[in-house]
Amino acid sequence: MGSQDNYTFANQTSIPSPLDKQLPAFFRSWDDPHSNNDYLNLFAPDGQLVFGSTTTGRDAIRAFRDAMIHPTNGPVVDLEHTLGKCFVLAGGADTGKQEVIVNGSLWYKLRNGRRIDVDFASMIKFADPGDGKDLQAEFYEVYLDAHELMTAINEMNNEEGK
Repeated sequence: MGSQDNYTFANQTSIPSPLDKQLPAFFRSWDDPHSNNDYLNLFAPDGQLVFGSTTTGRDAIRAFRDAMIHPTNGPVVDLEHTLGKCFVLAGGADTGKQEVIVNGSLWYKLRNGRRIDVDFASMIKFADPGDGKDLQAEFYEVYLDAHELMTAINEMNNEEGK
């Protein structure tokens, strides 16, 4: 049996262009603790990311990610998504808009070495910026049960006296 690339959706061939390339590239970049911030290319300049709270704009999204994911300062020092499927919602492609739902699983490795596994789903609303470039996410909401992750981070911080 061959191994599946974690960044290939199970239904990869049915995802319309340019999302078939954009979404896997986004997850690869987001998961890279040494990322050069390519993941920001997915977002419109004033795009919103909802992960518990709402973060608006590329600079704020980068700051949010940098505060969460860092190879030494953490609290998350490493992570990896395994993509499940991408569901493209009907209606909207003709108006320069596209909505998708993606699902899968991911693991987080904390600064203290603890690993947390969780399933996720995300809903993303894209718009065509009109410049002939890729679609941009105006709204990206992550759905997952973050209780175990947040509890583990709080415990780690308490143990470290932070």
